[in-house]
Amino acid sequence: MPKRKTVATSRRNFVKSMALGAGALASTTGFRVMASGSSPYVGKLLVTLELNGGADVTQLCDPKVNTPGELKINNWADTADPGEAGNILFAPVADNFNFFSRFGSDMVVVNGVDAQTNSHDTGRLFNWTGSNAEGRPSLSALHAAANSPDQPLAYSVYGGNTTRTAGLLSYNRFDDISRLRELSQPLRNPWSPESFARPEPEILEAQRLTRESASALLASADLTPRQRKSLTTFQSARADREGLEKLAGFLPTQDELQQREEFLAGDDMFGSNLKQQMQAALTVMQSGLGSSADLSLGGFDSHENHDAIHDALYTHLADAITFFWDYAEKLGLADRILLVVGSDFGRTNMYNDGNGKDHWPIGSYMLMEQGARWGNRVVGASDALHFPLKINPNSLDVSDSGIIITPAHVHRAVQNYLGIDDFAAANGVALTDVEDIALFSSSKQTRV
Repeated sequence: MPKRKTVATSRRNFVKSMALGAGALASTTGFRVMASGSSPYVGKLLVTLELNGGADVTQLCDPKVNTPGELKINNWADTADPGEAGNILFAPVADNFNFFSRFGSDMVVVNGVDAQTNSHDTGRLFNWTGSNAEGRPSLSALHAAANSPDQPLAYSVYGGNTTRTAGLLSYNRFDDISRLRELSQPLRNPWSPESFARPEPEILEAQRLTRESASALLASADLTPRQRKSLTTFQSARADREGLEKLAGFLPTQDELQQREEFLAGDDMFGSNLKQQMQAALTVMQSGLGSSADLSLGGFDSHENHDAIHDALYTHLADAITFFWDYAEKLGLADRILLVVGSDFGRTNMYNDGNGKDHWPIGSYMLMEQGARWGNRVVGASDALHFPLKINPNSLDVSDSGIIITPAHVHRAVQNYLGIDDFAAANGVALTDVEDIALFSSSKQTRV
């Protein structure tokens, strides 16, 4: 009697043929390909930039001078006063003067934001999902799910630890950005893109076998629901490579790709590929294949040698954000982007014995948009020792009967601004019992 072919043995054959037919998708998570006939995404774009480790905003956008009788909060305050760019005060360190002089009119600074934790994990969760409990998507995931769920690179992650989707969509993580070209042409020779990696007849035969194997497995009554869902997702992802092939035409050449940068911070050498992350994210968005991206710059957890580390990182940050907006302008995207910059939390209002600063729950956000009608403003405040002040959520004035701003308030306001609040409610991930604040009102701000 012939041996009965089982689902398990069929699956092994399927996997073998899939090796040629599926392409080089191994370095991403949940990779999706645009269905045939889908149009490029042309709507609002969201980019988040995580300052990983806990950035000291008293040396950036919430400057603090030293208070007599208290421990020193900033060394720079011994010899200088905060700088001013319109309505925005900034610390006179790093390249802050040029940064805020150029971009102050295009941003709203949100100060005195209480992450309610000194834990990195909880701080990242709260600052990038608006909740300090699991179960809600990151702002980027929510925006992508609401606006471009059928695009293959709807939500792309180039760095950081903030990825949460709440099951609304999959995401694509690129740890090696130089592989974007290889991924966009998975059947081509990465060293010679004009030729196929294997003889074309062999590839076509492998694709045929893959299709037949997948169809045969789906027809089996022995599949579990999870196996059936995986196969269905795989078939959908293979339906059309048009999206990936389209991306190849937008990618910069290897010579044009931004390289990793190294710079000294005191006696330590730091490295960053932030500009390359930015270049990749903007290129994907130019192709119309995605609407959200997460970027990250690490190194801010400065328990020692604090001033030198933050000075070097903030100098690099100013340079990178300038590159970001210049490159977005070059690609014709600048007027569509909202850039949200934040961190885990802040750093203490004093130095420790190692000339470092430790974890502090109070931080800030910077929200940027080209030609923002709501720019040149500060919302929220902290006192001289960097404790949060209560504000009236409507007038934004400091008020003893007001509220302390948390990441939830910022997320609720941004969701409303982006028009994704109804989508969040419909999918059970809305931020309820959170006061609305006039974050994007051009006529109101907090004055101290």
